[in-house]
Amino acid sequence: MGVSMFFRKIGTAAKKSSRKRIPQETPSPRQAALEQFIVEEIEIGDVKSPAAAVPLRARKPSAWWVSIKAAAACTGLWLLLFMASLFARSVWPVDETRMLTVAWEMWTRGEFILPSLNGELYARQPPLMAWLIDAGWVVFGVNDWWPRLLPALFSLASLAVVQRLSRLLWRENREIGRMAPLVLLGTPLWALYTTLALPDMLLVFFTLLGWWAVLIMWRHRDMRAFLLLGAALGFGALALGTIIYLYVLPVAVLAPLWGRGESKVTWKYWYVDIAKSILLGAAILGLWLASAGMQAGFPYVTEWVSGSLIGARLDLFTTGRSWWWYLAWLPIVCLPWSMLPLLWWRLWHMRRETLSVGMAFCVIGTMLTLVLLSLIDVKQPPFLLPLLPLMALPVSYLLMDESLEGVGDNHPLGGMTIPVVMLGGALAVLPKLPRVDVLPGFLWELSPFVGIGVMVVGIALAWLPAREVRRRAMDIVVAGALLVVFLILVAGSQFDEFYRTDMVGQFLATAQAQNRSIACIGEYQGEFQFAGRLREPLPVIDPAEADSWLMTHPDGLLVSDASVWQPREANRRQPAMETPFRGSALRVWDANSASAPR
Repeated sequence: MGVSMFFRKIGTAAKKSSRKRIPQETPSPRQAALEQFIVEEIEIGDVKSPAAAVPLRARKPSAWWVSIKAAAACTGLWLLLFMASLFARSVWPVDETRMLTVAWEMWTRGEFILPSLNGELYARQPPLMAWLIDAGWVVFGVNDWWPRLLPALFSLASLAVVQRLSRLLWRENREIGRMAPLVLLGTPLWALYTTLALPDMLLVFFTLLGWWAVLIMWRHRDMRAFLLLGAALGFGALALGTIIYLYVLPVAVLAPLWGRGESKVTWKYWYVDIAKSILLGAAILGLWLASAGMQAGFPYVTEWVSGSLIGARLDLFTTGRSWWWYLAWLPIVCLPWSMLPLLWWRLWHMRRETLSVGMAFCVIGTMLTLVLLSLIDVKQPPFLLPLLPLMALPVSYLLMDESLEGVGDNHPLGGMTIPVVMLGGALAVLPKLPRVDVLPGFLWELSPFVGIGVMVVGIALAWLPAREVRRRAMDIVVAGALLVVFLILVAGSQFDEFYRTDMVGQFLATAQAQNRSIACIGEYQGEFQFAGRLREPLPVIDPAEADSWLMTHPDGLLVSDASVWQPREANRRQPAMETPFRGSALRVWDANSASAPR
């Protein structure tokens, strides 16, 4: 019998005897000490030797501390991306310069209802982005950093809303909500658009706000959330057009497919609230359209409404594409997560399981929106940007769900070995392929041995010990964000010298101050208006009209691309100014020299 068992029996006997109200003598000090020892032994339990003691598990960090670290990581990467863009590059034509020109002309004209570009009404640009830029200029003065900070702030707010979405879809697992914003920051397309002075991030934010309202209505049966949904639809339309309805309404209308079983929603009232949200969003948009119609007339309103479904599209992608174009681009915009084998193994592992509400929400929202977007003639990769959160949430689920622990975790090819080897192979053969203008030119100048070296690194990764899934995911996130930072630094050092809109704008501003006539030959989209703080629009003429314009404006200046127009015997004449621009040369010709006798 052990010592502890002996004392336990003594303690039990002492308790039984204490129940019998038998008067006892006052114990001696020795007896009191023994009784105290017995009581302490009973409270402590069995006494074990040090050799038999079970080691204590390391305490897990508290949930609030993990959340703070995740938020700090998101904020740090976001700040790194913005600072790299702010200090490493200028505003790029033609899309960023056009956005700033629209805001600048609102500012100079004091006209905040009708957007204009180069003095003419511009029906392709909704006004919300320009309003917010001008509001910032009221506070901070006219600058170029506020228009670039504005989309970054909406990107940061979108990351917070994504976390709220995950908590409504997967209430039992907070880790998914902590990982989803990081997955987005590790996606190069998201990271790149965080740094661009374009309204796309505004559309993303209001799309997420609309989904959040839908989930609040479904999860908490709070029908007042239709006010939030209506506001998201209205302001999203003012940000980038009525295309927001294609992102938000599918998951709202098809809620019985993904939300049945976990929420007791009366569906007939559900659709009444959805209809009220649509009417509220239309009313918000209608207030601006009514004001615009009173000033510009009904034709402007019809032109804006007819073109608002495609938003303020980028000039880089304006031609019609095949119906399957988005399906081909989807794996590309989801890089690097679409190439991570671990995710595909885990997805294959759960192929026979019933889709959870969160997975069903993301799958239905993505697939139906892709079908609707494919029906539009103009197709562009930025239109997939609002769907990236619907990619990040399932990726975070596959990475962080406890039921999937151990599935492919320790496989040597479960990490980034295959993606890195494929990247190295692409770099090795890229110098032999035709040049693509979208990618930096230095990629075609790299030695094939650089790609081979990258492939060797990828193969070496397979032999390294497998790390925890969360750590591997964080490595991918940091690598993706740093890749975008690297591209911004390289592009800023190389591209800025070929897009010197600031030099041309300042030169033209000096000429305007001297009351000299200025005209542009060919297409002009406001590249120099904000750069030179020009107060007057620049007339645009055809190349065939150049000679007659020079004769009627003997003190004027003509701005032309060398590939579009230049005077006869241009090799014998010196332009007033010349700078590289978009793979060609941008020249400013003085009428006195350009129209000299030939």
